[in-house]
Amino acid sequence: MSMEELKLFSRRNEVTLRDGQVYKQMKDPQAAALEADILRELHGKGVPVPALLDCRGALLVMEYLPGDPLPDVIERGAYDPGALAHALCAWFAAFYAAMPPGALRGDVNGRNFLCGGENIYGVDFEERCFGPRSRDAGRLAAFIETYRTTDSNKQAALSQAFMQNFSEQFGCTAEEISAAREAELDAMRERRGAPQKR
Repeated sequence: MSMEELKLFSRRNEVTLRDGQVYKQMKDPQAAALEADILRELHGKGVPVPALLDCRGALLVMEYLPGDPLPDVIERGAYDPGALAHALCAWFAAFYAAMPPGALRGDVNGRNFLCGGENIYGVDFEERCFGPRSRDAGRLAAFIETYRTTDSNKQAALSQAFMQNFSEQFGCTAEEISAAREAELDAMRERRGAPQKR
């Protein structure tokens, strides 16, 4: 690996930053083509996502967006819960406006959101999925609540502010979001065994 190449976190793919561009080597060319299509669609409609620079087989080349993954921001505790919740909901508003009715973000793992100052960017679009928007909200709230943190009270406040803001903005009831959150927490327990902070 050269001095100019930096390996970026990814559980499924080989992702590197090189010469100011992000290279994402995937295993499946069809999955890469799908993500390329989604990125073009979202970026073309002004959603804060990286611009696609090239797609060669299973390799995507994208612009680099400066920012920290959401879990890192939560773990450091250097954020305002209300402001961050509002910024996350603003990203979802742009996403939903750009996508067909019923489309969901789907993979709402916090590492798929970058916080760059007051801006939120979405990354990693490997699937299209549809369903109630409460599923996006509940799942992200569950992820927010299970990251390691320096301030669990602030973490809980962020989750609550996000769910409330999302409910008010997108017409989901608090009960629907709470049910989706509980379902995701149950799924996490099943995947990981006993519940624990990540």
